Amino acid sequence: MEKEKKPVIKEQDLLELLSTLIANKRFIIRFTLIFFAFGILLTFTSVKKYTVEVMVAPESSEATSLAGNLGSLASMVGIDLGSSSNDAIYPLLYPDIVSSLPFLSTMMNVRITTEEGIDTTYSYYQEELQKKFWFGQVVKAPKELVGWIAKVFKKKGPETDPYVFDPYRLSEKQLLQIEALMGNITVFVDKKTEVITLSFTDPNPEIAAVMAERMETELERIVTEYRTKKALKDCQYMEKLYNESKIEYEKAQTEYAEFVDHNRNVTQERVLIEIQRLEDEKDLKNTLYSQWAQQLLMSQAKLQQHTPVFTTLKPAAVPALPSSLRRLYQLALYGILGFLMAVGCVILKKPVRSVINKIRQSDK
Repeated sequence: MEKEKKPVIKEQDLLELLSTLIANKRFIIRFTLIFFAFGILLTFTSVKKYTVEVMVAPESSEATSLAGNLGSLASMVGIDLGSSSNDAIYPLLYPDIVSSLPFLSTMMNVRITTEEGIDTTYSYYQEELQKKFWFGQVVKAPKELVGWIAKVFKKKGPETDPYVFDPYRLSEKQLLQIEALMGNITVFVDKKTEVITLSFTDPNPEIAAVMAERMETELERIVTEYRTKKALKDCQYMEKLYNESKIEYEKAQTEYAEFVDHNRNVTQERVLIEIQRLEDEKDLKNTLYSQWAQQLLMSQAKLQQHTPVFTTLKPAAVPALPSSLRRLYQLALYGILGFLMAVGCVILKKPVRSVINKIRQSDK
């Protein structure tokens, strides 16, 4: 006969546990009430935060791959549609761009203006004007004190503006500010639709909206600059050649016209040969000028083709309600957490004492 499986938790153990909890009910109630009172203090003194979301749909990469396939097919029959290559920066890498030091430094240097009268950079606002939670300041006080003491004994270097962020030269304080900024930024990319959701959180709802909008603008600028970098250089080079050929053609045209006007009634062979030479040179310069004009138009069209299109599905708007939990939910959470911690202390009290006693006996 098969052996009956023994229950993992016996009924006697449950009764013993229940009796232990009842015996320590005063401790549990007191601890829960103290923790709940602490939760009331934190809840009603905490700073409300507002979150603004911006949803952006970039140009699909399928269009680029389709153009590449058409270009390959066209080249087989002798038609050149221009070369295409896959982008090194695609939507799944956008969170890495947003979390990079150059991007965050740019966001710290953003100029913000609100109806409340704030007109300064975000770095100054974050350090001097932003509402801060007192409990967080208490937690950071020892670290700031150590940093202040170390700064006193440290050799002073060249003075720089603490509110101007250079991504290649950041002080320790500026790095802490950037770390705090990263905690307010969230970037999510939907792998199926490639829709990008940018969100920014701040105690000031208007500033949260401004920063979310600037995040979208800066991300679009970086991606556009990358995708059009080579095409823009080609376009500028073609424009340079076009302008030079235009000057050369106008010069040859002027020389030809002046020579013909000065020798209109001359029939000497030498003069006729010179007129023919100037006319040929003018025609050659005209041909080059026309070719570079066509190349310039093609490079401009290619630049326009490589410029990505971003569609804003959800623009930034000043939120009316905070994004943090409601105070009633926070209080309930503190009460439940206090009760669970009290029960855990009661349950672990006996095992911890037995372990301590064994350690003491082994030391004797």
